Amino acid sequence: MRREPARCSMLTVSVVIPILNAARTLPAGLAVMEQLNPKPLEILLVDNGSTDCSLSLIRAFERNHASCEVRVLEEPRRVATVARNTGIHAAKGDVIAFTDADCAPDSGWLQHLVEPFRDPAVGAVAGRVMAASTATILELFSALFTFQSTDRPARHQCWTPWEGGFPTANLAVRRDLAERLGGFDETVGIYGEDYDLCARLYRCGAVIVYMPEAKVFHYHRTTLPGMLCQAFGFGRSHPYLLRRNVSCGLWLDLPRWSFVLNNCPMPAWINLASADKKVAAILILGALYSPALLLLLLYGAWLVLTTCRRARLAGTPVGRMAAMGIAGLLVLKSGAMTAGRWWGSVKYGAICF
Repeated sequence: MRREPARCSMLTVSVVIPILNAARTLPAGLAVMEQLNPKPLEILLVDNGSTDCSLSLIRAFERNHASCEVRVLEEPRRVATVARNTGIHAAKGDVIAFTDADCAPDSGWLQHLVEPFRDPAVGAVAGRVMAASTATILELFSALFTFQSTDRPARHQCWTPWEGGFPTANLAVRRDLAERLGGFDETVGIYGEDYDLCARLYRCGAVIVYMPEAKVFHYHRTTLPGMLCQAFGFGRSHPYLLRRNVSCGLWLDLPRWSFVLNNCPMPAWINLASADKKVAAILILGALYSPALLLLLLYGAWLVLTTCRRARLAGTPVGRMAAMGIAGLLVLKSGAMTAGRWWGSVKYGAICF
């Protein structure tokens, strides 16, 4: 018997997933799509020019999935924003729920994600992104230091560099609003386009609700180059977001202290609290006064202890050697993000480092 599609006060839901060479993670995500309860009205799988077996996997899923409509769309332009916009244009549902090909939603994902749309002021709902695997040091590092979503629900009405933006790994938007705003900014390609959409939703008066019960499990990068490339992209997106959505103001992050100067004439976001900045500061100090280089050992020891404590609290305790590796990855990733911020600052004309 055909099950009823997901509804919230008669709202129907289209799930949109962009796909590019995702054969490693697709099987897990597609398996979960079979188990979604309630079922969506439709699932739109947008192949973005895959050269691996991704297209054959989703074609097979389309043929064998009968509990709701599944459509495979092909978008040859290899841009994630274009693929998502292709899904928006094809969607029939009142609400479009976005996730990614490296994600596996919880079976009750749509129930919690769509619930807040009962309030007509709500234009979008974001859910919690969690690690799907901690099998390798890289995956464990990402689980501990990436996508640290809170477990508390929240209601947002504006975007700032520090809050109000949410990833398309777990985001639902009213279709009429997405179409009115022209979907995602296709000039940016990937990284930051989701937060930019959130900022534009706020400007048209919409509220975004964060629902931690709506869970998606994300398969993090498993190679060092992949992780560093992603960090660079995240960093590059920060000045893009500033230039697009902030006219003035200085956001300053210091160790254990942050503040905003609203009267700064040019938008700027300066983070002096990241691991790479602290290492750089110690090295500069050491060049002026060599005994100060001992601080590098102390800071490294502090990072290892912090990593051990965080892993223990997350229920994935690690040994000292693994903690040292994770601490090193933190410095490398923050350095890649800083490099992305510098590059983006030049490209977009916003101060961000």
